Amino acid sequence: MEQFIKNKALELGFCAAGIANADASSSIDRYEEWLAKGHSAGMSYLSRNIDKRKDIRNLEPWARSVIVVAARYPLNHAPGKGFSTYCRGTDYHKVIKDKLTLLGEEIQKRSPNTKTRAFTDSAPILERELAIKSGIGWQGRHGQIIHETHGCCILLGELLTDLVLQATPPVRDRCGDCRICIQSCPTGALSETKSVDARKCRSYLTIEHKGVFTPEQGSLIGQSVFGCDICTAACPYNADTDNSRIIPELRERDLPSAFDILSMNKEDFDRQFNDTAVHRTGLNRLQRNAKQTIENQS
Repeated sequence: MEQFIKNKALELGFCAAGIANADASSSIDRYEEWLAKGHSAGMSYLSRNIDKRKDIRNLEPWARSVIVVAARYPLNHAPGKGFSTYCRGTDYHKVIKDKLTLLGEEIQKRSPNTKTRAFTDSAPILERELAIKSGIGWQGRHGQIIHETHGCCILLGELLTDLVLQATPPVRDRCGDCRICIQSCPTGALSETKSVDARKCRSYLTIEHKGVFTPEQGSLIGQSVFGCDICTAACPYNADTDNSRIIPELRERDLPSAFDILSMNKEDFDRQFNDTAVHRTGLNRLQRNAKQTIENQS
């Protein structure tokens, strides 16, 4: 069954799949310490449902195993400018969840009455810990999961199941003494602890931050309209990745410039971004970002 699941995941377009036990978290102390330092910035939702993050069985008591998948998106060849590459295709939440639902249906064909539930960045679970436990990869100093073959331009998804499956062995951390991602971050958001201080992160500021920018925040975003990608683009494990494993729905499309965004109305915005991850941020915040990038050029 374990090999059947992994093969089906690859057939659906994921670049990697693994299995973890549905049990207590081994990194919750680090997570709570990160919250206590204020590094989650304005993302207050990350402080909720701690009991579910402590043990995935508090979310779904019937869960026994977690199938974790990784979806490749394109490497950014001009990081720190415009849009992150993960959002230039169809909204990954829908793409990954739809494929996980299909995976669950394939499992149920082979094992009727099996329970499954799909997530992607949509539940109070520690996704990166699960990716490590399931052998997808290790956590780099930029905070992202790194797959030895497919690099760190990957998005994660999870399928809970009541099947008792054999866990995939974790892989060893291969970052060694490399500090390239830390050195490449223009705002100093990365640390040796493999965590991100969202207060300094361009991705947080341009995607999650609400309200106007302070002068300091405005200067930090540089030319980033939505997301950043500088640290992942610099990662040596992205140098020779196999682009054939990029999920077609996540391939890049042309997106408007900062000047074009400023001239958009709501209908223009919906037409351009309705099926992308950008839409959740809204026109007002996207125009705030675009205006700031133009001001930063002067």
